[in-house]
Amino acid sequence: MVKKTLIGVRLENPAEAALREWFEKEALASPANLEEAARLLIGLITGLYGLLFIVLAVAGDPLPAYLKLPLVKTLGTLAVVLLMVCLLAALDVVLPRPWSAASGQPASQKAEFEKIVKRKADALKIAVYAFALGAGALGAVLAAGLVSV
Repeated sequence: MVKKTLIGVRLENPAEAALREWFEKEALASPANLEEAARLLIGLITGLYGLLFIVLAVAGDPLPAYLKLPLVKTLGTLAVVLLMVCLLAALDVVLPRPWSAASGQPASQKAEFEKIVKRKADALKIAVYAFALGAGALGAVLAAGLVSV
């Protein structure tokens, strides 16, 4: 004999419906939010690179003594590399690429959407960490320059 289980079903109340609709709207806006954050990082990085190159161009010849310190050279190189990693990771977030999902299969579309969001979120996470470390290293370079003057 087959055992049957009775499952109770109730309609969602207005608060639950509003919350579900809000989550659905936020989920669909997630890729755009991630891309907007990546574009902000791209702008910040290009600004920091511009500042760094202006400082080096104005430094003159011979270079100031603080730019010859091994710690400043190491931190400066680390900052440039980390900021480049940030820039590349942020560009990966906004880089258009083809995605394919079966048009008549919501499960396939959902899985593809989750892949898109995960890829963008992972790349943005790398970009944010690299930016934080690179900005910290650049700040240490600037502090070393101020202390040595």
